[in-house]
Amino acid sequence: MAASRIPATNNNSDKTLELRFLGSTEKDQAPRVALFAVEKGVVRKLGSIQGNKIQLSELARNVKEGASYGFGPDIDEKEVTREMLVTFRPREKVAEWSRTGVIEVTPKWRDWILPIVCVHGDVHRCRPRPWLLADIALAKTTTFTDVLTLRPEISKATTITPSLTLPTICAPICNAVVEVYEKTCCCRLRPPFDIDDILDRLKDLIERVPPIPDPDPGPISPWPELGPIPIPGPGPDPVPIRQMEKAASLVRATGAKVPLGNPPEKLAEDYYMLMSLPLQDRLAYIDAHYYLYPIFCTCSSRKVGETPVNEDGEFSFCYWRPFVRAGCRITYYYKVRQWQDNQWVYIYDGSTTHDYFTASDDAHLRTWKGRACDPGSDVPDPGTNFVMLENIGYIPSWKLASPAQDSELGVSSANPGDGLVNNNYTGQPWGQTLSFRLKFHEGMKGIGAKYYRVSVVRANSSGDPDGVPQVLTDPVAWSRWKWVGTQLQTEAVALGPNAVGSNSGLYLIPYESDAPDGGWLWFQFHQSWNTTMHDNGKHLVIVEVFDGAGNRIKPAGAAGAGIDKPFTFRRWSTETATDAVNYAALVHMFHADNVACYGDIVALRKNDAPVEGSCLFLTGCSGDKFTVRFYAFHVNKFMHSYNLWFVRGLNDTSGTIETGTANAPSTVPPIPSPLNAANAKAAEKTFGEMLGAHQKCSFAIELRVYPKHTNGFGIITGYGASDTAAVALEQVPCVDLGSIPRIAAATEKRELPK
Repeated sequence: MAASRIPATNNNSDKTLELRFLGSTEKDQAPRVALFAVEKGVVRKLGSIQGNKIQLSELARNVKEGASYGFGPDIDEKEVTREMLVTFRPREKVAEWSRTGVIEVTPKWRDWILPIVCVHGDVHRCRPRPWLLADIALAKTTTFTDVLTLRPEISKATTITPSLTLPTICAPICNAVVEVYEKTCCCRLRPPFDIDDILDRLKDLIERVPPIPDPDPGPISPWPELGPIPIPGPGPDPVPIRQMEKAASLVRATGAKVPLGNPPEKLAEDYYMLMSLPLQDRLAYIDAHYYLYPIFCTCSSRKVGETPVNEDGEFSFCYWRPFVRAGCRITYYYKVRQWQDNQWVYIYDGSTTHDYFTASDDAHLRTWKGRACDPGSDVPDPGTNFVMLENIGYIPSWKLASPAQDSELGVSSANPGDGLVNNNYTGQPWGQTLSFRLKFHEGMKGIGAKYYRVSVVRANSSGDPDGVPQVLTDPVAWSRWKWVGTQLQTEAVALGPNAVGSNSGLYLIPYESDAPDGGWLWFQFHQSWNTTMHDNGKHLVIVEVFDGAGNRIKPAGAAGAGIDKPFTFRRWSTETATDAVNYAALVHMFHADNVACYGDIVALRKNDAPVEGSCLFLTGCSGDKFTVRFYAFHVNKFMHSYNLWFVRGLNDTSGTIETGTANAPSTVPPIPSPLNAANAKAAEKTFGEMLGAHQKCSFAIELRVYPKHTNGFGIITGYGASDTAAVALEQVPCVDLGSIPRIAAATEKRELPK
């Protein structure tokens, strides 16, 4: 019989039967009840009972003699078992209910009240952190004891910190819909249980997540979509780097889709935590962190609902959750879709990165895709109208080592480190295209500030302009949210360049009030500078402000040309402070360097003795030296480090020969002439260290040189250098040559027989 609704309508010629729940009190909530049939062990829902009342005639039409029926929770029949029902046989009970008008339900009804489960979290677009892959690769080369030695700080109260600190730039996804998925996993952790299999799966999952790049987007696009690229260096050890590059190459070669989400850091934390725990505690850890169940269990999934994201990127969703069978655990994952260009686009899918949560978790959903909203500024607010340089790419301007401004278009005398930035490393030069984000206080609109202009000029040794400033005139457009019918979409607004009055190269200031429907998208920039079009060295970047008529305006009383207005230029001097700049323009110094590093392996030798030819087969005893002559430098000393290592045979052992952070040779600059083996740096390993237990083998010798250069979004890895050489080594027994003359002398004294 098909399931049908059983109404509780009143009929004078019929009797209304009331469900009475034994043991209930006034404070108890009555469950929602349905009528079920049980046929050959299969539970089938006949219909819902409205208001916990049912007409006798309606009940009689839905039941038949010889079958078994029952009352149970009003949920999907697939979730109901026979044990959950209060069963009855019509022949025995219908006549009784007809006399009393009451259907008594045993206290089992308390189990029918479905729990209201609520999940919550937030959605942000973030710059990914590739350190997870490096840490996992490092773990591959260590033993269990090594992991405990390397990471003694791991405990239930601590989290893993990256080996290379990278800035995390996040902005909320504020216009999107979160889809909530429930994942039911029914398996039990009982000894014997293959914990090593779980560890292998965890490690494999994290390694398989392709890295996300550090782009150079330019100022026009608001933080463009990303895709997979090789993992950026440098790293602490070339061996893990090689393994990561091979893994990333395999992902690209197989055409695997880039996961819609950043690598989940908690999986790496769980991996290291499990590695550090005693064997007897590992199962308890997994059971307590049961969001790990989908990694090793066969689970079922279903969508339970969806909810819009709030303006701050947060979301919450509540629903009636069906009963969870004994031995089963419920976890959650999420998908996020956003309306873009007249269609829904998925920007996050937790199932692609195995990012699962429990109901009580604060689900932080992090993705590299999607259109984000302005998260607000970290700039210290001086409480007045102001203009300042906020960011260069991702890097806040307080990390820029710029001298104090001492004139309208100049700064104080430049020191060697001025114009560099201290971000990933100390003393980084700028390269390629820089994207500038300015900060205009909203009150600037009220004093008539309408346009801005950015110029660049080379700086002399005194910190003053060495020539006429060049106005930057690349087209700039920003995107803002705008309601189109019932959908919140984006539209582009051209900022410039504009010619107004006697001035050209002017750009509209994008105030927050100019985007009333939902604000401007994040991350957008006011101007860009292609440093490759200028000489290497120190330059001045100049910011000016103009009114609607194209007249230059300046802080009241400031030195220089312009109309006095009540505002200040400010320089972001430290993370928590800004300084007033009492001049008619705002000036910062930048040191641009687009010179690449140099790396070259020039000789492979035994005991540093010259060897002729390019196909090298070297023989030596275990104590003989295998010598590599090489160059690794940056002519302006902007090399971060170099790694020289070997790879033995086919997928055999790899090992470091030498690493360093100073130019090799240390006499650079100047660059040696000629660049031959005699002028190169020498690094050595013994034949025994190279060959190990092998008598002979072939080797690849690899050199990597890593730059410091940044474009504000990441290290410019293209300014690094690399080289590879090959050699075959053979290990022979060592002979004590000093004993040979003594043997010869003893032979001479022997008399020949007569």
